[in-house]
Amino acid sequence: MRIQVDLSFFPDFMVPIITDSIELKQFLIEGNNVTRERKDDIDTIFTVFEFPGSIKEFEGLLYSILHKNSIKEYVIAQDMENENTIAILKSGDLKQLGILVCDFCGAVFHSEDEKYIHQRAHYFY
Repeated sequence: MRIQVDLSFFPDFMVPIITDSIELKQFLIEGNNVTRERKDDIDTIFTVFEFPGSIKEFEGLLYSILHKNSIKEYVIAQDMENENTIAILKSGDLKQLGILVCDFCGAVFHSEDEKYIHQRAHYFY
C-alpha cells in the first residue's frame, strides 16, 4: 500500500527522525525522500512510503517512532480528504484546523458532537 505522509506541520529539522528511522527507511520510496508542492498558496511537504501492512499499522509505527524519540506534542491523523494520507500535526494546532481528537484513543473527529458520542463509548468498555 502506498502511503503519503504530510510533513507540512512537522519541523524541518525533525523530518529525518521519520525518514531515516530504522523502522520506516526500508519502506521509503527511492528518490522520493521529501517532496515540496505549492497548493493553494500553501507549501505542502510530504514523503511517500510503500508499506505492506494497513494504514492503521503504519500509524502505529509512526506513533512508536515519535514516542521513542520523546516527541509527545505531535499527533498522527488520517487525512479525511485524501486517501492513504497521514498528517503529523502539533496537538495545539488541531482545533484551529477543525480537528478534534479523542482523549482516550486518539481517533479524529470534525465536530464536538462526534467526539462526545465516541468518547461515551469508552465508558462502556
